[in-house]
Amino acid sequence: MVYSPFVRRLTVAGFLCGAALPAHAQNRTEFTPFVGSYYHTTHISDGSSGPFAGNKFTFDQTNAIAVGARFTLPIGDRIGIEGEFAYAPSGVRFTEQDALGSGVDGGLAADGYLLFGSLRAVLSPRRSNLFFLLGPAVVKRGGDDAWGGFDSGDLVDFGGVGGFGIRANVTPRFRLNFTAETYLYSLDPDGSGGNDSKFQADVLVTVGVPISFGAR
Repeated sequence: MVYSPFVRRLTVAGFLCGAALPAHAQNRTEFTPFVGSYYHTTHISDGSSGPFAGNKFTFDQTNAIAVGARFTLPIGDRIGIEGEFAYAPSGVRFTEQDALGSGVDGGLAADGYLLFGSLRAVLSPRRSNLFFLLGPAVVKRGGDDAWGGFDSGDLVDFGGVGGFGIRANVTPRFRLNFTAETYLYSLDPDGSGGNDSKFQADVLVTVGVPISFGAR
């Protein structure tokens, strides 16, 4: 994966920073812009009835950079409500196995994007820099190249999001939040329902700089 080394370094740095600090977690009102990576972990579609009859095919989102922001509102020392929006310029790739001969795959790619939105509860365990998140979510696909022939309403899917993160105080005045989360939902781009629906698990791994308001 193109962004894996970058994400691994960020994650390791987060764990080291978090481990070096006193175990302490306190929710604050925050606005957090972030950057990271999007990873697809499931196929949009797969089978063996593609244009080259009899060959197996897969239809996938492409891994991509991700950017976005979240707003966190505390409702207690350990619980908060958080809204998140993220954008990933993820296109789609069609791959046909043995399309051009034995052991030679063929395929096509098209540009597109993904939009993620969620509203979730955030739990910070006592005396810990960890936090956990869970809540409802929506995912929107777009891009004329990748999805121009589909009804836009069929490209909006509702599901849930879950994940965890680490708050790392790099200096007394500068902090980083490392977050890994998975958006779970069912995709049915042609709106036909039934067996055409496909379970999706989209992963975002991000690092953000929280800006606190009225820190306690």
